[in-house]
Amino acid sequence: MASFLSFVIKSLVHKFIIFFIVITLIFLIPRLAPGTPIDYLVENPRVPPEVRIELIKKFGLDKPIFPDQYINFLYNFFVRLDLGYSFTYQEPVLKVVSERLVWTLILMGSAIVISIPVGILIGLLLAWRRGSSTGYVLTSLILLARSFPVFWIGMVLLLIFSFYLKIAPSGGALTPGAVYTNIFSYLEDVLRHLALPLITISSVFIPRYVILMRNASLNVLGEDFVWVAKAVGLSSRHILISYVGKNAILPIMTLISIDIGFIAGGAVVTETVFSYPGVGRLIYEAVLNRDYPLILGAFTIIVGVTLIALTIAELLYAIIDPRVRRGET
Repeated sequence: MASFLSFVIKSLVHKFIIFFIVITLIFLIPRLAPGTPIDYLVENPRVPPEVRIELIKKFGLDKPIFPDQYINFLYNFFVRLDLGYSFTYQEPVLKVVSERLVWTLILMGSAIVISIPVGILIGLLLAWRRGSSTGYVLTSLILLARSFPVFWIGMVLLLIFSFYLKIAPSGGALTPGAVYTNIFSYLEDVLRHLALPLITISSVFIPRYVILMRNASLNVLGEDFVWVAKAVGLSSRHILISYVGKNAILPIMTLISIDIGFIAGGAVVTETVFSYPGVGRLIYEAVLNRDYPLILGAFTIIVGVTLIALTIAELLYAIIDPRVRRGET
């Protein structure tokens, strides 16, 4: 019990240090890049210089990055739990992100819920059918699908289903100006707009799980206990699920925890291609506008959720395999 508690404390301290370093880098990088938010807020060259100066003072950009802006950020975040005020939207960052987070959770959550069982099942079957012509063809197709850039997949889907066939919306999460008579018409509209982005992200997630599960399953299939299970006459289904699957799933837990952590971050490329109003597109807009608080706030939430997911995965590892908390693996 003492060793597990020590492992938990070390893991939490380690994650906090990583979190602190990452948010510091996220704080610095946009501010060290050329240009300021004022360049994007005041694009009209005829705007008087005094207006520009007033905006700079209003947002605290006239103060030194170190220590003033940095200490102010740390105080607001760790003491007041305040992520700041968006330059672009003129609203609290937490409010802006939370409004977009709903759509991102719908998109990314659906993609992960679909991709994990499908990818694990296909990877398990490919490992079992290794060496067969069917397994070879399917593995080649999975590797081919893995090589396609996500933006290319999205653009092809848009071209086929939105431009030529005209059976799917070209962007957004809801039809502008639509009036919904009941909850079912609303859900139908949401699903129609969700379909193409969901297919795009799933086409990236599924091959990752297939490849990793296949490789992990091949390693397990070479173990002695699998040969013993075959020798005593156990069914292939029982061996796959109870012996191979249970042992091969452990390495995938890390990938699952990372993907779950990135749910909050959305998919920047996919959401931009489909104009989907999620956190990913919000980050893209914030970077274009040099919206420092919005960039920092969005990434802080993403990093925090990701580290929490990784910590949970590490603790599950430690519970399942005591060698992890003893540092033997």
